[in-house]
Amino acid sequence: MDISVNIHNLKKKYGDKIIINNLSIMINFNSKLTLVMGANGSGKSTLAKMIAGIILPDEGTLQLSNQLDFSKWTKRNTYYLSNTERGMFYKLNGRQNIEYLTSLKGTSKKHVLEKLPEYCQKLNCTDILEMPAEKLSTGQKKKVFILSALCSNCKLLLLDEPTNGLDEESFYSFIEILESLRLENGKKLF
Repeated sequence: MDISVNIHNLKKKYGDKIIINNLSIMINFNSKLTLVMGANGSGKSTLAKMIAGIILPDEGTLQLSNQLDFSKWTKRNTYYLSNTERGMFYKLNGRQNIEYLTSLKGTSKKHVLEKLPEYCQKLNCTDILEMPAEKLSTGQKKKVFILSALCSNCKLLLLDEPTNGLDEESFYSFIEILESLRLENGKKLF
């Protein structure tokens, strides 16, 4: 699967603050792992959210190199893993949140339930599946979001500070998972 996003004259501002100004770049996701680095507030999260279709640019365009409709493609094929806890339903348990979040991207419950045991074992977090989200620690909530991204059938995972809140063991387990995904065909990481 070849994925390239052509970004042309992209501009985004919040109020009077310009976050991204006239960015033109082609991001080729064929390497399976793309890393964007920069100072705090430099627009990395904003760029990922635009690629995911969560926010729209004020000016400029994002286009796929294969000429598919970017807006339609990104809704089904990208999963943005936020660096915050937003989007979780606190009255649902971990598994229910994972099923809900992945369903937003068109992933079947069957697919999620097939993938979930493997990733729960690797992250040592089977116990969080039946816990109400309101009782989960920050690290456990992060694992729910990580599991949602991993269990989705999205082709492009946009991971925004994915290890924030993880303990050391979980951090290294997650890195191992990313390395195995990088080596597999099918998923691209940003």
